[in-house]
Amino acid sequence: MPTDAASRESLATIGRSLRQSLGLPSDVHRECAPGFEGMFDELVFGAIWSRPGLELQARMVAVVASLAALERESMLREYARAAVAAGVSASGVREIVLQAGLYTGFVSAETNLAVVNEMLGTPMQTDATAAGPAPDADLLEAGIAVMEDIHGERARAGYASGDGAPADLYDLAIRYGYGLLWNRPGLDRRERLIVSVAVFATLEQHTQLVKFSTSAMSGGLSFEAIKEILMQIAPYCGFPRCLNALAALDANR
Repeated sequence: MPTDAASRESLATIGRSLRQSLGLPSDVHRECAPGFEGMFDELVFGAIWSRPGLELQARMVAVVASLAALERESMLREYARAAVAAGVSASGVREIVLQAGLYTGFVSAETNLAVVNEMLGTPMQTDATAAGPAPDADLLEAGIAVMEDIHGERARAGYASGDGAPADLYDLAIRYGYGLLWNRPGLDRRERLIVSVAVFATLEQHTQLVKFSTSAMSGGLSFEAIKEILMQIAPYCGFPRCLNALAALDANR
């Protein structure tokens, strides 16, 4: 970490270069208070975005997911464009927003998709496969398969047990969450897990965060990568939320 003016300036230079490469001009994070723009380059893009342990595209997936969860419309608009510059497809950006909507509410997703489409353009309705499984697909069967593949023996823990008051609602979550949304194209399984981890941390839903982080580690994401996801979104959703999320993961290792 920087300890002197020279190393801090180096971070600022690295961060400024990265921000510009993503097509985020200085007026996105403008000088609204003395030193704010420079702090953004140094801290956010220099000290966090440039860390090892998680590739740039995955970092962008996490940030877009967090901004969608927070409904930060102006920033979501700018970062939607930057996500494409980082290698996320336009359909992938929309899927991040839609996946986040499973956890934040689909009214939120509708608002966020309008913002994203304003920046990236509205998709053409020509490819039926873009909507996911066919209308006659057995969503319950597909959902159970995805849920068990992701969570293994944890698939039926807690409110997912299928018993009591949550049973009817969770049946719909299996069908339309795991069965439909998780089977849509545009994002792969690893990217959808990144979205889930980022959104649950942003929403301070630590029970779900621990469950999905454990599943993500079983699915190929290391603990260090998950730690990087939470560090990555800290400047966007707040350091305390992510510090608490990291502490929750530590307590359940």
